[in-house]
Amino acid sequence: MTGSASNEILRTAETRIGGSNLKGIPHFAVDFASTLLQIYWRVCKPRTYGVKALILHPTDPDLCLMVRHSYADRQRWALPGGGYRPRRESAEHAVRRECMEELGIEFIGAVEVLDEYFTELEGKRDSVRIFRGVALSARLQPNREIAEARWTPLDYSGLPDGRLVSRWAEKAIAAHRGTSS
Repeated sequence: MTGSASNEILRTAETRIGGSNLKGIPHFAVDFASTLLQIYWRVCKPRTYGVKALILHPTDPDLCLMVRHSYADRQRWALPGGGYRPRRESAEHAVRRECMEELGIEFIGAVEVLDEYFTELEGKRDSVRIFRGVALSARLQPNREIAEARWTPLDYSGLPDGRLVSRWAEKAIAAHRGTSS
């Protein structure tokens, strides 16, 4: 791993405009909508599908991309990804779409499924598929959903002290280490 690559921070500025985020929506409105959505999930228990991407750096496979979202759990470092509808697109198409929309990231070749999880932790019946792929370029173009994005070593040492890391990121990195040679 190169020293300059491990310290690379491609986007650290918050993508806020006038104290708001997500296309000008104030934080309190985003938080309120998030709370309403969580209540809906607990009452109705909908079936949802999500994808996450463990994105490896194109020149240093010991680095992965971690993001902080500008909505909901803003302090937690996580993998990029999002929801999809299986009747409209495949999980692989969804992970490619989400990475392009959120970060401007394309992949070199195929992405592979690391693991799939089923959870009711948030109240909904959620299926999450975690993919691994290598970025075509280290250059990022974060959209407003991303407050910050960093290339960091797989041990998270490139993240700030006291950081919180999502369980999906921890599971993905553990699976990556178990399947990579």
